[in-house]
Amino acid sequence: MIKIKPHHFFDIIKLYGKGVEKFVPDTKYNHYFYGAANKIMTNHQAELTITSGSDDICTPCIYLGKDKKCTDRLNHIEGIELKNVWNEIIDKRIIEFTKMSEGKRYSAKELCEILFSGKEHIYDVWNEEPKSDKDSRYEAFCLGAKKYLGIF
Repeated sequence: MIKIKPHHFFDIIKLYGKGVEKFVPDTKYNHYFYGAANKIMTNHQAELTITSGSDDICTPCIYLGKDKKCTDRLNHIEGIELKNVWNEIIDKRIIEFTKMSEGKRYSAKELCEILFSGKEHIYDVWNEEPKSDKDSRYEAFCLGAKKYLGIF
């Protein structure tokens, strides 16, 4: 079972859409993105539990504080300086738009199907980002989801 933030799953599928087939460790952050992503890529029935808090990817990250909140900073969203605040906003939006339940378990395939069926909400979830970024995210996610789900 993998505890995962919805935006992390989105990122995995988006990167898959950009051509990443095998994820490698990130030495800058030391998080577990690569491990979770590789499990999801190789097992469509992997059991995932949705959270808007810290997840299995965050656990070993150098930016995870003692309070289990991300201490990393960002500067691309006006009025938001902490990545944790932004992540909570987008994860709660994803959960709301897709009507998922936090704490509920989904297979990786089910989660991909849910997110793909609500793909138009990418523009609402990442509302504060430039249109070109949302367009790129949308296209890459759709490519990755279609490939992951075997839709052509």
